[in-house]
Amino acid sequence: MRRNAREYDTELRANGRIISLDGVAYQGRTVLREGPDQFAPLERWAKGVAETLGEPVTWRALDHGELAARGTVQPGPGAQNLRAL
Repeated sequence: MRRNAREYDTELRANGRIISLDGVAYQGRTVLREGPDQFAPLERWAKGVAETLGEPVTWRALDHGELAARGTVQPGPGAQNLRAL
């Protein structure tokens, strides 16, 4: 692992459930560089999935089972709900 980096258990959720699209569960382990924008990659990941789904997506990062950070992103105004199609 890189210096000044930490590994987290990460996941994306919609409606309280871990997102699964085409058989792929959106959870795993992610290495993030420490710093003020440490969780920005998770936020971008969640934003892309929210745009695809057309609904809010919550991201979480756990460090040794403890919540390290979380956030919820909204899809943009032009997003369509993939699940409704």
